[in-house]
Amino acid sequence: MAVTPDLGKFIPVRTEDLVDVLCEEKTLSAEDREKLRRVAELVEATYHYDFHGTLKEARGAYHIFNPDADTLKICPPGDSMDARFDSMVKALEEILVAANYREFPIAELNALMTKAAPRGLNVKVNLENYEKIMIYRRGTKQVPKPKEPLSWWKSLRKKDAPAAPEMEEMIQRLLILIKLKSQEDMEQFYDTFIKTAAETESERERRMTREAVLGKKEKEPETKKNNGGPKVPTIFLKVFKNVPASTLQTLFPDVTIQMTLIDKGKIVLPIIAGFLSVVNRVVPALLVVGTLIAAIVAGRNIDWAHFKEQLFPILAAFSIVGTITFKVFTKYKLTKEKHQAKLMKTLYFHNLDNNAGVFDFLVHEAEEEECKEALLAYFFLLAERNANGEPFTEEELDDRIEKWIEEKFGVHLDFEVDDALRKLEDKKLLVKEGDRYLVPSIDDTLVKLDELWDTIFTYSNEAEGNA
Repeated sequence: MAVTPDLGKFIPVRTEDLVDVLCEEKTLSAEDREKLRRVAELVEATYHYDFHGTLKEARGAYHIFNPDADTLKICPPGDSMDARFDSMVKALEEILVAANYREFPIAELNALMTKAAPRGLNVKVNLENYEKIMIYRRGTKQVPKPKEPLSWWKSLRKKDAPAAPEMEEMIQRLLILIKLKSQEDMEQFYDTFIKTAAETESERERRMTREAVLGKKEKEPETKKNNGGPKVPTIFLKVFKNVPASTLQTLFPDVTIQMTLIDKGKIVLPIIAGFLSVVNRVVPALLVVGTLIAAIVAGRNIDWAHFKEQLFPILAAFSIVGTITFKVFTKYKLTKEKHQAKLMKTLYFHNLDNNAGVFDFLVHEAEEEECKEALLAYFFLLAERNANGEPFTEEELDDRIEKWIEEKFGVHLDFEVDDALRKLEDKKLLVKEGDRYLVPSIDDTLVKLDELWDTIFTYSNEAEGNA
């Protein structure tokens, strides 16, 4: 059971499928529908070339920071790490905006993690070990929160009527860029990530509560190695799909968990009371055992009947407790192994790409989004008019496209009409008359796109001119 997702500006249809559906519309002749497919091919080709330069710039700037690189990291003398990083971030942000991702501010992330955490805890990303964090997201939906398996004693209870499932927010696409302050922090980052990611829900809640009450142990200062070369920080890039809010903090191992003094008291005081209760029962038992041992050592006569009456219940209790402890520990180990196997499967399917591969993944998505937006605006300006038979205004075009997408695909989104019109204008395919918009005929459009493609590589034209 999932609620209709909030797509934002994302169009959840492949370009190829979108063109097929547009060509099923009867507002164009059969001949023009085939020509529309040629227009789509040329539009895709031009955007593919446009983003090739952005991809090359981003991958080139990132290579020196890439922890997965198996080729030499050649850094020219005097080359600035900061300049390389800034160049990479600029290209990455351009790609993300084109792919209809939006920035996920740290404050918003902290609020979402706190909302999903056990009541009374405030969860925040600890920025001390990170020189920079960039987070982008796209699309959300509400899904049922997974339930923990019932313990064996709870499973024996009478089953109640099934309650409505607890819902939580799921982020459909999540990009994370983490720039560590030093190379030496990389192994610790991985170790902490694996440790926290392998927790069950109940283990996560207990750890978060313990850290909130006791606080995290401060790390001892480490002596940073320096071989005299330039300091190259490590930068992690990851893209995930379908990330529930309750598991967000596992993607940021170094989080700060805080709790108010009153909430700490609500947890600590019952623990102290329980500890005193256990001591009250254990101390008499230890006194009986101690008295027996002292009598044996001293060689005194022992009233075994008296000790038997006192000792047998104690030994029986310890035996029962030991048996239960062993069974609980065995079950815990089995549950832990099953959960870790499930975690590895989940990470395998939910992690879409890492590090340098992220750029290729995002560029493909950006090309798709740019093509879909441009083709939708072009088609409706070419094939349709408003209710009065006039060309569309920007607002009319926006409403018409959003309505058509909802009718054809059953999804509601916020079509980025101003950006779509800008794309057509950049390709010389838009004519504005007052506040209304037109596009060239489909034959003229093919000629203009062909001319645009010819201007990309002009070497043969230059050679002919020089001949």
